[in-house]
Amino acid sequence: MPRPLESVRLDDVDLAYRIAGTGPELVVLVHGWPQTHACWRRVVEPLSRCRTVVAPDLRGYGASGLARSGDYGKRAAAADLSSLVHRLGFESAVVIGHDRGARVAHRWALDRPADVKALALLDILPTRVVMNSFDRGSASAMWHWFFHRNSELAAKLVSGDVEAYLGQFLARVRETGAVDEETFRHYVEAFDDPARLHASFEDYRTSFSVDLDRDETDHAAGARVQAPLLLLWGADGGLAGRDVVRVWQEHHVDPAAVRGHAVPGGHYVPEEAPEAVVDAVQAFLA
Repeated sequence: MPRPLESVRLDDVDLAYRIAGTGPELVVLVHGWPQTHACWRRVVEPLSRCRTVVAPDLRGYGASGLARSGDYGKRAAAADLSSLVHRLGFESAVVIGHDRGARVAHRWALDRPADVKALALLDILPTRVVMNSFDRGSASAMWHWFFHRNSELAAKLVSGDVEAYLGQFLARVRETGAVDEETFRHYVEAFDDPARLHASFEDYRTSFSVDLDRDETDHAAGARVQAPLLLLWGADGGLAGRDVVRVWQEHHVDPAAVRGHAVPGGHYVPEEAPEAVVDAVQAFLA
């Protein structure tokens, strides 16, 4: 069973996390938006039977503190996770990220390849690919990216009714039971603090600026993911019909080290298809 929520004081932030298991291999689970570490609640226990599993809240999210520097870029968030891994006494980790957390995980693998022994990215394409391919349909589907880009105004407006706003995104998974009422209330409470709501929108804002600039610069310079890469995406989500593996092969040093497949459900892969995630990860790491 996961131990109670713990916290570590890092240079720029106090990072909260849950840890389970005592195995020699470390797995880091990195959540997306509008979630916290709780999105991995059905994944942690089976993965921790023979491994140590840690599920942190990203800087500015959930029970973690606000960044003292005000930096919510992916490089800073990835550095937090690197520090956490080493504080826990590990040299490297298997890293599994979903949504915004997958973008942090991708940056981590580029910046500190020795930290990441294997990488799994759930339901994303590279930020630079997304940003360079918006059309009317994709921009309409991902309208919140543009709304969140004006982080201060967005936080002021959304803070008036966080429950309604999150409910807009999580309506289908609440109906199916993938996100139960207790978990939904946890998410609402996590984003009910205007400062944390603003921090999560800063996460989006940086994607259009410093994160994108770094991704483009690194890609042009030949930087690629080096760790074995597993890709999972929702069969009924926004990546259905996309050649996800091929896109990521162009961002890897060895296309043969990239594999992946669709899993049941939509975008919220860890909550809609936890068994499929566990099975795929176990096979990937075998």
